[in-house]
Amino acid sequence: MREIFEEIENIKETIHGIEDEKYKELFTKISSVLINLSDKMEEVIVKQESLEENVGYIGEDLTDIQDELFEEVTFEDLMDIEDEYVEVKCKCCGKPLFVEKDALNKNNNIPCPFCNNKAN
Repeated sequence: MREIFEEIENIKETIHGIEDEKYKELFTKISSVLINLSDKMEEVIVKQESLEENVGYIGEDLTDIQDELFEEVTFEDLMDIEDEYVEVKCKCCGKPLFVEKDALNKNNNIPCPFCNNKAN
């Protein structure tokens, strides 16, 4: 951006050297537009850099969360959980539920969290 600002300043200096007022006024207006565009471009660059930095932080946070969630559960743990639970479909709404085998054996009155009716 510094190079662009320097070029705009060079253009402004060149415009001051123009003697014909009609051309000087036209080039002054063009210079003003260029200055406004470069200011807006600087704002966009600053915002983009801020967004990139924030996205980087979010990515790091998500990585940390994933590490915390998945480092404590091993494949064996998942297999044990799978052995303890059984999938049943709600007889009213048809959605799948995962219920502990012991609870299913002890209780025939398991409520469905989706439709609030008896699941089995």
